[in-house]
Amino acid sequence: MSTQKRGIEKVINKLPNKSRFRFFLLFVLISFSFWTSTKLSKEYQLIQPFFVNWTEIPKGVVLADRPTQVNLSLKASGIEILWYRLFKRKLEVSLKNIDFSPSDRVFNFEDQYFNIQQQLLNGSELIQISPSLLPLEYSKMNSKWVAIVPQATIQLRPGYLGEEELTTIPDRILVRGPQAILDTLQEIQTFDFVASDVHQVIDQNIGLKPLSGLEYDTDQTRLYWPVMQYSEKSLTIPIEVIHLPAGVKVKLFPPQVTLRATLPLSLLSAVEAADFSLAIDYNDILENQPSVLELKLLRHPSSVKKTIWEPKTVNYLIRK
Repeated sequence: MSTQKRGIEKVINKLPNKSRFRFFLLFVLISFSFWTSTKLSKEYQLIQPFFVNWTEIPKGVVLADRPTQVNLSLKASGIEILWYRLFKRKLEVSLKNIDFSPSDRVFNFEDQYFNIQQQLLNGSELIQISPSLLPLEYSKMNSKWVAIVPQATIQLRPGYLGEEELTTIPDRILVRGPQAILDTLQEIQTFDFVASDVHQVIDQNIGLKPLSGLEYDTDQTRLYWPVMQYSEKSLTIPIEVIHLPAGVKVKLFPPQVTLRATLPLSLLSAVEAADFSLAIDYNDILENQPSVLELKLLRHPSSVKKTIWEPKTVNYLIRK
């Protein structure tokens, strides 16, 4: 037992002490650092594969869903090679100016030489791209102009009205997709727009609801609705008789009516009774000989939003 113990102590005594071991370890680390630095600073020539990430694909073009890879022949330092191997494995390649009208479009990577060189590390030199020519597998979608329908819930402040219909600008967009879907597509809806106490012009961009399998020319439109303050004005309007034969007189009961017009507050004082025309048609008497005649509004200012008159009908007496 004592012999075994002495043997263990003998081995331990031969080991370096802590200070000597630390010095040895530091020496190894420094040597390894110098060796690594020397190796990484040298320039090498290699073939490095990169995956291609296609960008700026023209609308209506669908590329085949498979990865594209090219091999770049490079001159680069060891540290740059290590960076390529560990991190940088993709190239951004634009299809913006590619003509997809031929059915067998071939992409020439030589035209992208400068663009690819710019994406490499500063010390790297691009020698060759392989393959230099790559057939592009793609399909083209059909297209159709489709109306945009706004989805809006708007509450106006009392006394305010919209001058016209709520519109979108543009009011239609070009939609691309399979023909079977386009054949049944009638409209593209906006996202819901909700507003309350509205008393000013609505002029706001809003997104379009996406539909599976379809591609839009734009993903948003502009909601536009001019809103103004309105008021009501009462006017006394004389009733006219149209298509009245010569020598015939028609006496009306009453001969005039009260008309209430809703119009912009700013135009209230400018609108007069002469701007309106309410009439009965003598031909209605000849055809049906009714006991009362319905009044028809023949003329009114375009700025008037709404008109109401009382009474709606009048009695008549014919004199020849």
